Amino acid sequence: MIFNIKSVFLSATLLLGVMTPMVDAQTAADNSQRISELARQLEATRTELNTTRSQLQHLREQSAADSSQVTWHDSPEFTGLDQASQLSSFSESGSVVQAANAFACDSCPNCRTSVCSGVPELCDCCAEKLSWKKGKFRILPFGAVFAEAIGTNRSTQLRGSPLFLLPGPAPGIDDSRFTASAQQSIFGLNITGPDVGGFRTSANVAVNFFGEQPIQNNPGLFALLAYAELRNDDWRFWVGQDADAIGRQNTNSPAWSSHKMQGNVGQIRPGFRAERFFQCSDMIGSSLYFGLTQQAVNDFIADPVVAGIDNGLPNAEARWEVTLGPAEKGQRPLLFAIGGLIGETRAVDNLALSASNVSTSWAVIPELRMEWERWGFQGECFAGQAIGTYNGAIGQSLNPNDGEAIYSTGGFGEFFFHQSPSFTTSIGYGIDNPRDSDLGTIPPAGTVGQRARNEAYWLNFIWRLSEEWETRFEVSHLETTYIAPSNNSSTMLYHGLVKYSF
Repeated sequence: MIFNIKSVFLSATLLLGVMTPMVDAQTAADNSQRISELARQLEATRTELNTTRSQLQHLREQSAADSSQVTWHDSPEFTGLDQASQLSSFSESGSVVQAANAFACDSCPNCRTSVCSGVPELCDCCAEKLSWKKGKFRILPFGAVFAEAIGTNRSTQLRGSPLFLLPGPAPGIDDSRFTASAQQSIFGLNITGPDVGGFRTSANVAVNFFGEQPIQNNPGLFALLAYAELRNDDWRFWVGQDADAIGRQNTNSPAWSSHKMQGNVGQIRPGFRAERFFQCSDMIGSSLYFGLTQQAVNDFIADPVVAGIDNGLPNAEARWEVTLGPAEKGQRPLLFAIGGLIGETRAVDNLALSASNVSTSWAVIPELRMEWERWGFQGECFAGQAIGTYNGAIGQSLNPNDGEAIYSTGGFGEFFFHQSPSFTTSIGYGIDNPRDSDLGTIPPAGTVGQRARNEAYWLNFIWRLSEEWETRFEVSHLETTYIAPSNNSSTMLYHGLVKYSF
């Protein structure tokens, strides 16, 4: 009996000795699995927190965008400030930053949410990863590299982005031209700072490579943007150099000029600007803009004997916009706006001495944009005088013979169709038609004469290969007439472009 008890005790001891390591091993395995599960839960919680933060930021910025109804794009397929693309045209306010939107994305790879809509609406996660920091300021670089080729059988003014045709050659002389250019390439910085009195603060600086006076065809740095702004849901105040805030519509052309001087008005100039946003209802938005900007007469760049200055006063600009329909990414299907300006222009002589005649610069510029499903239309028209600095009257403000103002009317319209999310076709027409009786001849020969009419038809295609890569191609017919008919010229233009945005 005693032997049996000892045997049982010994067996139990041996069994316990064997089982103890097994239990310890199982416990360690259970702990490791628990730790892994807690780590996964922690990561899921962190991801959910980032997503919630990004969505909250998006809702705040979407509210501001819905109120402002500012469109930062140079073509209908973009619905953020495609500022690399917005900067690829002369006009449309803020627009620029029409290049910063090169960062726009439908599915953000950083925060895995569909909230990124481009500068200044980058989600916190993306902005943090893409920017530099200096104290309270965050600096975000943006830009685009453009490579383009232009073929024509007539000489144009501004070869890298044709504006009008120069007088035709003598009969029998070949005047064919081919231009390869990267001057439209853009580099810029978007800078955001601390809030001030309920306003978000930011600044934008951007340049391309068309040179100080692009119309002279001399490559170099050209200041597209250099402005600072205060903005909230109701107001935007900005000072410095920016695209004109009147005449904001642009074509889908691959050219930087976007058919300027061919019916599309707008330029880039310094000024002091303010805009008030109104959210009338879920289906109606509105804004009211007012600005004081620099008057300039740039005729002398193309016609050395024509010169003028301001008369001691800035140009006063105003624009009222109404948008209708459900808002999507800060844009509604229907936009109507009417803008205008008034100022004074003083003629100067060849010695830059002020002449006695002072002309009133003025313009009225209605705009219309519609988009329904896959179809759309965008355009504007204008009437005014001494508006060469706004690219009206084919870039002419004053008569070279008497220094008087030139009156002109014109406009453009463009229909577009999205065959797919990545492919868009557009067809358009534009005309700029100064009043012949206001035009003069160019001394000393007195035979060339000023430009009397500039008219273009075009068909273009946009193919977006990815968020970064885009190609455009346009075939157009351009005709420029002069008050001296022997100088009239017309041509077909073929313009291809490849763009890489970063």
